[in-house]
Amino acid sequence: MTQSTSTDGNGARPLRTPQGGAASGPMPQRDPAPTTGGPSRPSCHARGRGRKVTGTTTTRKKPSQQRPFQVMHWNAESILNKKTELEHILHEKNINICCIQETHLTPQKSFKVRGYQCLRSDRTDRSKGGILTLIRNNINACLIETHMEDSEYQVIRIQTKTSEFHLVNFYCPNDRHLALDTIPAKASNFIVVGDFNSHSQSWGYDHLDRRGEEVENWQDDKGLILLNSTFDCPTFYSRRWHTTSTPDLAFCTEEMHQLTSREVGEQLGGSDHRPVFLTLGMESCTEASFPRWNYKRADWFLFRHRTSELTKDIRVEGRDINMVAKDLNMSILRAARESIPRGARRDYKPYWSNELQELDDDLADARREAEVNPSQNNNIRLQEAKAKFLKKKLQAKRRSWQEKTSSLNLEKDGRKLWRLTKQLNDENTSRGKITLEENEKVLTGKHAANQFAESYAAESNLHVSPGKQREARREKRERPARQSTVDAMSQPLTLHELHSALKKSKAKKSPGPDGITNEMLTHLGSAAENKLLEVFNSSWQEGSLPQLWREAIMIPILKKGKDPKKATSYRPISLTSCVVKTLDRIVNERLRWYLESRNLLAPEQAGFRQFRSTEDQVTYLAQEVEDAFQEQKLVFVTWIDLQKAFDKVWKDGLLVKLLRKGVSSNMYQWIRSYLYNRRARVNVDQTKSKKFLLRHGVPQGGVLSPTLFLLFIDDLVSEMPKGIKAALYADDLVIWCKEEHASTATYRMQQAADRLNAWAEDWCVSINKEKSSTTLFTLSPKQKAGTIRLGGTPLREDEEATYLGVTFDRRQTWKPHIAQAETKARRKLAILRKLAGTTWGANEKILMTVYQGTIRPHLEYGSTAWSTSAKTNLQTLDRVQNQALRLITGAMKSTPIKEMEKLTTIQPLCQRREAKTMVQAEKLKCLPDHPMKHRLSNLTKNRLKRSSFVHESKRLSRQYREVLPQNTLPLTQEEEETPKATEKPGIQICTSVPHVTSGEDQNDTARQALTLALIDEQYPKEAWIHVMYTPMDQQLTPCSMEVQAFSSSSLGDIQLHPALPLANTAQTIKQKQKLSCRPPPWFRTPQTLATKLSSSRTPFQSFRP
Repeated sequence: MTQSTSTDGNGARPLRTPQGGAASGPMPQRDPAPTTGGPSRPSCHARGRGRKVTGTTTTRKKPSQQRPFQVMHWNAESILNKKTELEHILHEKNINICCIQETHLTPQKSFKVRGYQCLRSDRTDRSKGGILTLIRNNINACLIETHMEDSEYQVIRIQTKTSEFHLVNFYCPNDRHLALDTIPAKASNFIVVGDFNSHSQSWGYDHLDRRGEEVENWQDDKGLILLNSTFDCPTFYSRRWHTTSTPDLAFCTEEMHQLTSREVGEQLGGSDHRPVFLTLGMESCTEASFPRWNYKRADWFLFRHRTSELTKDIRVEGRDINMVAKDLNMSILRAARESIPRGARRDYKPYWSNELQELDDDLADARREAEVNPSQNNNIRLQEAKAKFLKKKLQAKRRSWQEKTSSLNLEKDGRKLWRLTKQLNDENTSRGKITLEENEKVLTGKHAANQFAESYAAESNLHVSPGKQREARREKRERPARQSTVDAMSQPLTLHELHSALKKSKAKKSPGPDGITNEMLTHLGSAAENKLLEVFNSSWQEGSLPQLWREAIMIPILKKGKDPKKATSYRPISLTSCVVKTLDRIVNERLRWYLESRNLLAPEQAGFRQFRSTEDQVTYLAQEVEDAFQEQKLVFVTWIDLQKAFDKVWKDGLLVKLLRKGVSSNMYQWIRSYLYNRRARVNVDQTKSKKFLLRHGVPQGGVLSPTLFLLFIDDLVSEMPKGIKAALYADDLVIWCKEEHASTATYRMQQAADRLNAWAEDWCVSINKEKSSTTLFTLSPKQKAGTIRLGGTPLREDEEATYLGVTFDRRQTWKPHIAQAETKARRKLAILRKLAGTTWGANEKILMTVYQGTIRPHLEYGSTAWSTSAKTNLQTLDRVQNQALRLITGAMKSTPIKEMEKLTTIQPLCQRREAKTMVQAEKLKCLPDHPMKHRLSNLTKNRLKRSSFVHESKRLSRQYREVLPQNTLPLTQEEEETPKATEKPGIQICTSVPHVTSGEDQNDTARQALTLALIDEQYPKEAWIHVMYTPMDQQLTPCSMEVQAFSSSSLGDIQLHPALPLANTAQTIKQKQKLSCRPPPWFRTPQTLATKLSSSRTPFQSFRP
């Protein structure tokens, strides 16, 4: 709709306003004076101290809602120094979306606000400028377009519970073109907010300039309505001219204008611009709270008691494994609900003190006075109030930071330190809701989840020809999984294996679809553990898994730098049952023992194997290149990238390779059931997709999956032609050949590429040809390698290539890698600077831990390969450590480095590199099948002055001959009939009894009655041995007598029941310590008692009621 183009007496056209009429010329006289000295503004009165919103103008009566949708826009004039005030007002006003102009951010500066998505568009061609849109994490938002030429704006699609609208965050400085025609305006549900820097009587100026006319023309063409009212307070105060104006505007379409109100807030952060609040007539999304288990307040004694009680009657033999697993799952969860409280995290409240609020109110009053009564004195008072506020804010932030750093305690809990370190390192992975675009359709919630499900189902599907399927089935029939002679394949699982697997399980891991966590499994009672083992053995012997154990929940995680609107930009994380992971770990230990003890894995493979690491492969390749240089040869290397290797494993082919390796009996049947009929659902913003079948691939997140993958690609190296060497770390493959001439090397490498491509086609493996490349290592500039083709596709040639985190250059100077390591380490030094302080901050031990855990690894990773680099290169890394030492000690730059090293006990990097080289060499000598073992024993004379890992290790071994071992023991798996499954004796002391409290509501008689009732209920009387002890010292208390009885030497001669409970011992010791009586040396704690009794010859077992 286009308005009339006629002008009034002042040369301005009538304009659509919130009142629906025309803004015809100057308004009645108000104060203070605007920028041009024309009609003044209405004053903002009746604003009590502590209030944050003024100048309310309601356009239409709004229906009552509990939490309306709030949009804030504000020109911050640099946002970094106003973050505290911004967080406070976002929380106080429950802002859903905040559009900020003039952020003055650069790509090197990090800026995040907790609970909000940050959509940044920084100005890169000149200083200042930049826009930022903060959107609550519970709102679906999608950045449609960004424009940073002349005017700066973002177009964002917002989806709420009931509607969808487009929002534009706009900023244009005075010296740039508005470029309004480039904004993709919508006919409905469209809002534009920002700083237009234009003049018109319609928003309170006394004249119409060229830019204002351009805005009015654009508004008419697009049919937009101005939300500003000429009666609103001005949003900008000029400290130079002591005048006010309103460059901050808001426009919307007709239907949104009906239910939208606009408010001008008080000053914020000392900016010359006031914030503006828009209340939209739609309900905002409420934050969904999801309760979690509070393990810190769990009653584990009650949990053990209830799990044993609820699971003892579950019948396993003769029943369907699915029903058994369901009953076990329900029993554990019921016990957890009775003994473990649940709760949700409290809403995050940014730091804001009463003192800051008072100073902020003073600043608002000074700003208001300067606007109403413009004068030099009022302007000075405004600047003084602003200075006081900023000074106090800085002091408050520093005090808060001091309290946070001083509260760090590594002995109590190191997780708090690493959480803080991740925050400082900008490694927070939390983000807002997922919004996808597919065929110009917006997908959120369940629709987005189903889109991910279709994508992941397609990725897990392989095209396997019918001929290959028939051949694989034929070989499986010809190699039946008969009863194996290896006990590890068929022997029942033991309680010791279960305990060992539970000890290796990590806490604070998300559960699978069954809801059972590792914390619950590790605290099961003895009867529940035995029942769990019985269920495991039933699954093991039958070769079948419950369907619940074969299901997963997938959570999409956005890849760094990828488009969040595409499903392919996300990588899935699978959450599987912690119960099956425990069984998975037991089977994996047996399979690994079988493969390693019989040397069934290729020696070139180092991934997921004991005593092997990534640095082994890096050192191996670097040594091969150095040997070639000494022999006047070159090395032609091809770097191979296997595409989605784990997700595209051909299951039938994997089973064939298992049979070829001799895997049979229960283990083969169980693994086959483990692989097939696996299903998953995708969880997007707490909504789940439909179930889909994972046709191929090894289970993501499974403990057994890496070992199965190693078996699947194990025969790859054997397919290589003569003269080709290889190194593997899981799916990271590199192959090379060493020749005198590049033409010969190219011929051999092309043969290897053809073999590799044929192997990949035979076993349905995808190779990413775009990421695969070649590199020619040579000291001669005349040598030129030919092009290698993989499946007809030419591979690119790289001068520098990164393998397992180490960058190789063609002359192997290591300068690019060292430069990258220095850059990463210096970036992490910012963490130390934030934590350190001369008179405040984290203590020296905390700073040393952070340095050793986050910075030094960058300075020495792969050093066994590049430690022979030039000294000038290595010294750049030494300077980084020296700077870290000054931050840790607080020393001056003139302080000697050796003194700081002595004070912190941090070794020089050169010594650590030497120690690492010696350890690496000794380890390789102990690996009988490693390709480097032979090379270490055959030292050749160098032709060039260049050194290498082998020569450096030999030099160090001669230098430290007296301290190094003379003989080496092989690091191999002992060949036994089965993995060690010896039941180790031990006891567990319980310090609490269910329903027994220490309060005044229970006396000693009641506590004793409850304890005896539990003992009689859980344990038969014939299982108890009563020890009578009469002390010689009549002054001993009952507590002391019990301690004396347990510490007497006669205890070791008593044959105790395997399930002997020591219910009162721990409480006795606690009371004894309160009485300041000194127990025997070995009887200091319950753990010490357990060690003493376990070391005796008495057959103790774990006591878990």
